Amino acid sequence: MIRQAKPSDIPAMAGFLAGHMERSMFLLGNLQAHGLANTDHPHGATYFLRRAGDRIAGIFAITNGGYLMVQHPGLRADAARDWVRQIDGREVRGITGDDAQARQIVEALGFAPEAWEIDRPEPLYRLSLDSLPKLSADSREAGEADLDLLTGWFAAYGEETGTGNDPQALEDRARSSRNSDRLRLLIEDGRPVAMTGINTRAGHAVQVGGVYVPPELRGQGRAGRVVAAHLEVLRAGGAETAVLFAGSSQAASAYERIGFRRIGDYRVSMLRAPARVKVPA
Repeated sequence: MIRQAKPSDIPAMAGFLAGHMERSMFLLGNLQAHGLANTDHPHGATYFLRRAGDRIAGIFAITNGGYLMVQHPGLRADAARDWVRQIDGREVRGITGDDAQARQIVEALGFAPEAWEIDRPEPLYRLSLDSLPKLSADSREAGEADLDLLTGWFAAYGEETGTGNDPQALEDRARSSRNSDRLRLLIEDGRPVAMTGINTRAGHAVQVGGVYVPPELRGQGRAGRVVAAHLEVLRAGGAETAVLFAGSSQAASAYERIGFRRIGDYRVSMLRAPARVKVPA
């Protein structure tokens, strides 16, 4: 049986998602940050449960911003269609998650292949921060003077990865990233040369994202150094585990050099434009 989650479900939901932490970071992070009743923040979400007897078998959610998330081990096509029925008429923008599960949801949505800007698996990595290497790197948070730099770098990152280039969204992201431990800049000779960010936190785990090095500065280990420097700061603040998905073989190599180990695949599927779910009668 599928039903919408309610507040009394939160402890069981958190326990279920924690058991699949590396593939549930957005689900659990958004739940911990926004609960079940937030209808304003883009990351607030409506959650649905599937139960098998007295235990949770799967969780599915749609954020206020239109992004889908799923954690349902062994998800089959018929169950994926059941999840999609819960959001009939809702506007969606994309889905990320465990490769096999997210692929089932993509197929159940029924959008034409050309509707997708991105629909691909990316290697998923994990690192216990006890194993984080100590690298020599000068880094700092972004400040007020970095707004234009961040906006430009986020635009370039979005263009390269196909994850978004809305000017207002880019500026808003840049503004919210200043004076925050969610973003870190690598500094050489007094100037920023690379950045890294945190997509979400869940418990003592963090998900790394938004790693960017300008093209002319690549190939010299800066991506790995900026990520390691950021994780060192976060470890001092209580983080114990980091996960990420790598968008290229070069990125994967950079992360492997600082100790990340591949644990599977993570699917990133983004529509070219928001689309409304239409479930056949």
